[in-house]
Amino acid sequence: LQVGVYNKVPLDGREFCVADAKSVKVRAEDGRAVSSVDISPFINNLPFGKGTTCFSTEDASGSTSQAANIVEALEVGATSLLIDEDTCATNFMIRDDKMMELVAKEKEPITPFIHKIRSLYEDHDVSSVLVIGGSGDYFDVADCVVMLDSYQCHDVTARAKQISSSAAASSGPSHVASSSQPFGTILSRCPVTDAYKPNNKVAVRAKSIISYG
Repeated sequence: LQVGVYNKVPLDGREFCVADAKSVKVRAEDGRAVSSVDISPFINNLPFGKGTTCFSTEDASGSTSQAANIVEALEVGATSLLIDEDTCATNFMIRDDKMMELVAKEKEPITPFIHKIRSLYEDHDVSSVLVIGGSGDYFDVADCVVMLDSYQCHDVTARAKQISSSAAASSGPSHVASSSQPFGTILSRCPVTDAYKPNNKVAVRAKSIISYG
């Protein structure tokens, strides 16, 4: 799906796997630089009162970098987010009920993506496609659940929703790990040439890919 935004050679089989032209693959990128990004939909309550509505750093953490990647994609008009659990920051994606009970909300700076995914779709028309193998709480917020079994796709939405309902019933009112929250405002961003500064962080990822800044 992440390469489905590109044109394919006719009849080679890949033309049947397409994605919206404004789809963006998002992941955590420890160590990336962030410049003047409003990551407040996901990150708040930083130590020493540091603000997050115009956040900058030369060395972002996994969760902070993923928050910035999502916000930057939305700022330039992304309509779909493609996310693989294996390349994400775990604490950015989910916090279970036990952890929420131990660490008070006002003490935790991260609002996990699971709390924003529904409002991102309902309020801003931005879809999310997730590849997940360990975070069943996403069943609660999913519109469609597809299981891959021996390279065959199976629609298991009904079963996933049944599991979700049973888990919520057994947890009672305290089950808040997947509760939805308003996403917040998405700003517009236009890159300018003066902003492209390498800051000694230039890496060649492939023959046609250079990571800059």
